[in-house]
Amino acid sequence: MKIIVKKEFDGRSYVAYCENVPGVYVQAPSKEVLDQRLKKALSLLKHFCQERNQPFPTGADKPIFDVRIKFNRLSSDKLIELFRKKNYHIEYNDSESIMLMNSDFPFNHIHLPVTDYLSPIIIRKLFGLNNAIYVGKNNLKLRKTAP
Repeated sequence: MKIIVKKEFDGRSYVAYCENVPGVYVQAPSKEVLDQRLKKALSLLKHFCQERNQPFPTGADKPIFDVRIKFNRLSSDKLIELFRKKNYHIEYNDSESIMLMNSDFPFNHIHLPVTDYLSPIIIRKLFGLNNAIYVGKNNLKLRKTAP
C-alpha cells in the first residue's frame, strides 16, 4: 500500500491518502494524529467492504466526478452537499471523519475529515488537478466538464 503524506502549503495541517486505495483522505495537525486517522479510515473501509462482501477497492475503483470546482475555502459539510447531488449518502460519521458511499455504485466510498477547512490537496485529488481551481474569492461555482 503506497501512502502519500503532504504538508499543506500554509503549514496548518498534514494530508495523507493511499495512492492505490481510492477515496481515502485524511487531514490532521500533526503526523502522529494523521497516522491514527489513516489507520481508522482504512479500517472503516475494510469493515464496510467485508460487511457487503465486496472486494477492497483498488486504483481502478476511483470515483470520477464530471464537474469543475472553483473554491477558496471549502468545509466538509459543503463538499458533502455536492456529493449528495452525485448520489452519495453518509455511511458513517463521527466528530473526526465521514464515510460516504455512492448509491448507484456501492463499491465507491469516500472517506473525508470533518473540518471547516478542507485541504486543497484533498479537493484536487477528488476532482482532478484540472477540475479543481483554487481562487481568491469566497464563492463556489460548479459546471459540467466538456465531454
